This record gives sequence, C-alpha cells and structure tokens, in this order.
Amino acid sequence: MIQYFIDHPVWIAVLAAVVLLTVFVCFKAAQASSRRYAANEKTIKKIKEENELTNEFSILTDSLIASSSPDRLFKGVALNLQKRVADKADIMAEFESLTAEQKEIYALCSVIDDGENRLSGFFEACGKPLTEYALAAVSRLLNGEAVDIFKKEYDAFDGDNETVSFIPEEIKKLDEAFKSLAPAEEICAEAGNFIKSNPEKFI
Repeated sequence: MIQYFIDHPVWIAVLAAVVLLTVFVCFKAAQASSRRYAANEKTIKKIKEENELTNEFSILTDSLIASSSPDRLFKGVALNLQKRVADKADIMAEFESLTAEQKEIYALCSVIDDGENRLSGFFEACGKPLTEYALAAVSRLLNGEAVDIFKKEYDAFDGDNETVSFIPEEIKKLDEAFKSLAPAEEICAEAGNFIKSNPEKFI
C-alpha cells in the first residue's frame, strides 16, 4: 500500500485533500451544533424567566409595584396583559377592554420582543392597532430623535399612508439609530417608572 502511494504521489495529495475536507466539515458541523445548543439554552432561559415574571406579577398591589425594579415591573405587567388577552376566545375584544395605558404597555412589550434586533422587525410582525399604541407609548415615554425615528418607521410601514416611501436602505439606518438612542433596557426602565407613577391604571 505504501509503495503504491510512493509510485502514485498524486493520490497522496488527493487523500490529504479528503482528510482536510473531512476535518473542515466536522468542524463546521460542531460549530452549527454549538450554535443550536446556545440558541436552545437562550430560549429555555427566556421561557423560564417569563414564567417567573408572570407568576410574580399575576396579582398587582401598590406595595408590589412600589418595591419592584422598573424593568422587572414592566416585563411582569406586560406579560400578564399579554396572557390575559391570549387566554380569551375573542382576543380583539379583550384587547379593546384594556385601558389606553395598558394597551400602550402591551404594545411596548411587542416592540421589545419583535424589535429586539431591529425596530423594523416590530413593524414587520405587527399591524394596527398595536403599532398605533406603540407609537403612543414611545411618544409618552421617550423624547427627541428616538420618537422621530419611531414615527418615520411607523409611517413607512403604514399601508394607508401613501405619502411616505419605503426605502430599505433608509429603514436600516433608522433601525441602527433607534437601537443606539433607545436601547431595550432604557425603554423597559421608562415603562416601569410610568407604571410606578400610575399604579391605579394597572391594578
């Protein structure tokens, strides 16, 4: 066998290439498996945290609102509002039964979830009336350029607004600017402080 390869050196190169290719494929497969595992772990962790928050804030009281951190309070209240709506046979009727402030917090939670990586993800996943209440919430809680950017994307994705053009390159720039100006942590904190200042709207 060894003599054969000595006599036919081209096969040595072929064998080496096959070995390298096999190693490369195995490495890529291991990387993909690692990414899937990490993604699964992240999903499981998120579900566990959401269940804990839903249970913790299932019954709101003045003392619970006052003692909770703003971001945790917002997430807990929003998750329970989402559960309240999702558990009903007529989800639109249940959503309409919420107060305006509750609708805004509900919608803002969707902004955080669907727009986690890019704001346009929220507008791609959601439509009216959710986008309208999200705009109201952002206008109430944020200020300046962040609100302007949100409004620009709202108009760009509004199918009823024929005066604004949808330009992908511009949307990408707006996504990046909004993420820089209004990171999720800041939005959660502002929303939680709003609930703390208006507990009667949520109890």
